[in-house]
Amino acid sequence: MSNQLSNLVKICQQNLKNSADCLNYLNERGINEELINLYKIGYFPQSVNTLGKYISLDYLREKSIIKINNDSDFKNYHYLIIPILNEYGNTVGISGRTLLDSDQIKILNLPKYRNSSYSKKDILFGLNNSIEDIIEKKSVWVVEGYFDQIAMYKNGIKNVVALGGTAFSRNHFLRLKRFCNRINFLLDNDEAGHLTSRRIHKKFNKYSSELKFYTLKKHKDVDEFLSNNDKRLLKQNIAKLDVWG
Repeated sequence: MSNQLSNLVKICQQNLKNSADCLNYLNERGINEELINLYKIGYFPQSVNTLGKYISLDYLREKSIIKINNDSDFKNYHYLIIPILNEYGNTVGISGRTLLDSDQIKILNLPKYRNSSYSKKDILFGLNNSIEDIIEKKSVWVVEGYFDQIAMYKNGIKNVVALGGTAFSRNHFLRLKRFCNRINFLLDNDEAGHLTSRRIHKKFNKYSSELKFYTLKKHKDVDEFLSNNDKRLLKQNIAKLDVWG
């Protein structure tokens, strides 16, 4: 059945040219055609009935991609599609990003991202592209969002993965320890990001002395920083996070 998801991703990729909104959004975030192809970014089809000619709608319901009535939040609100791949490059799910502004999101009470069902505790976004660099550098950066991971990767910091809105799990920890010793966390510079880092420290520090926790000094996240600054300034603009607080 994984072929069904792979087919959906291919359809979304081919469909991307039909969405000026998605293309403009990606362009504004500095994501060029090479990155679009590498991450297989796409646009969800606006006709579920047409989609049903190529993919089982029952399967899409099972994966929480469409609803019983064949409507879909991916079609209506979260149509910029970011595929979720495992470390072997196989598609295990999709994440949809809404392009609505923050006021519209609040009014409609929508999340920024909508995920299909998949085993989130087993998957780290971008690991399939980053394994070789993680092994070579014997370390990994763990960031929060998909676009944080893409921003670091495109700026040459390729030993990086993202949590993608899920908690850092025991399976995540064990998977990364297969490839490297040092795990560097650089989550969002806000209360939630700091709290998440402290929880990770409390839970996993007893298993490894090479967990390091950092935060940006002024910017909210890595994507924001790298959008406005040279990557060579990144080290100067991060600080160790007090995980004992």
